[in-house]
Amino acid sequence: MNIRTTLLVVIPLTIILLIIIILFPTRFSQSADATLVVYADRTLQAPLEEIARMYSGELAKEGVNVNITFIYGSSGYVLSQLELKGYGDLYVSDDSHFASLGVERGLLDPDTYREVGYIRLVLLVSEGNPRNISSLEDALGRSDVRIAVGNPEHVSAGILAFKVFREHGVADIVDRLVREGRIIYVKSAAEAASYVMIGLADAAISFNVYEAIHPDKLDIVEDPWLADVRAPVVVAVPVNHGDYSMGFYSFVLEHREVFSRYGVYVPGG
Repeated sequence: MNIRTTLLVVIPLTIILLIIIILFPTRFSQSADATLVVYADRTLQAPLEEIARMYSGELAKEGVNVNITFIYGSSGYVLSQLELKGYGDLYVSDDSHFASLGVERGLLDPDTYREVGYIRLVLLVSEGNPRNISSLEDALGRSDVRIAVGNPEHVSAGILAFKVFREHGVADIVDRLVREGRIIYVKSAAEAASYVMIGLADAAISFNVYEAIHPDKLDIVEDPWLADVRAPVVVAVPVNHGDYSMGFYSFVLEHREVFSRYGVYVPGG
């Protein structure tokens, strides 16, 4: 085949290929990349990461590779990180206190503030309750019991716990126990639960989620002081957000039943 014949074959094929690319660009263009930054209380880590995998899978079908980065900690801590960085794609809290604070500070879009369900504040002990702790009042009165509780300055579970202490007139006793080292301040509700699991505490005031995730390691002591203490699970979109923020936010709301598999009480779930 001479050069003239080759060109007569190649040129028409090239033109046809260009026409196809123009008419059907998504089939031949490189996959778009998207990065989302999620600020979340570690209490909600398990359901959020399951939903994130589902969302990534849906976008992959459209040829989009999405990278979802999670910044975990207490609700107060991750809100401070959002404020420090100045941008993000989703904020998820295990109580309304810090989510409302985020709205007040202009960090979160109030129109996106949604409660997807609620969790319960509970008294956690090691599986089998080896110390035979009967209640929170019992735990506070015993010299052989150490209690882990989130720092009330930035941990939702800690804020709720201290509200309970004040309501039942034991705030002064708790202050003394903190000084004596029998009540241990920790960085998050997750850390409070882990302190019980690794033996650094005999009990923890945390959320029911952890017993649901670790039923072979933790038990709940049903307590009258804590019986009606609930915390809403809140999602909201930061004011400064990326292109895929609203899509992921909507996907989370549409798949809120996933939270129910991890101890979150979801209406209709």
